[in-house]
Amino acid sequence: MLLLRATIGVLIVLQAATEFTSAPGLTPGSWIAALSEVAIGAALVAGFLTPVAAGLLGLIAIGWWTSLVPVPQPFLFPSKLLVGFFATLAGVVVLLGPGAFSIDARLFGMREIIIPPPRSNEETST
Repeated sequence: MLLLRATIGVLIVLQAATEFTSAPGLTPGSWIAALSEVAIGAALVAGFLTPVAAGLLGLIAIGWWTSLVPVPQPFLFPSKLLVGFFATLAGVVVLLGPGAFSIDARLFGMREIIIPPPRSNEETST
């Protein structure tokens, strides 16, 4: 989970860095978008509020994929297929959670799923 979170977190921070360095004149909306990408990426790398950060990232990626959200220029993901894959990875992180090496695990504790043993036939017949 650490590797998955770090990969998508670093990719979104790199996307924000290219927006900051390559665009000649950033509009206030572009600044807000790039700063939010940096915040989401940092939260994912650290594992802080992981489902929320990954969910926001997934919504942004779906917006880029469907062209509802303007794609920043320059854009690190050259095809819609890569953006769709990125949205899928964000969804995976939302569903799997932060993992053991995260701030969320330290704050909220590890989740443990306990599967009860199967009941015997004697217990079910009475």
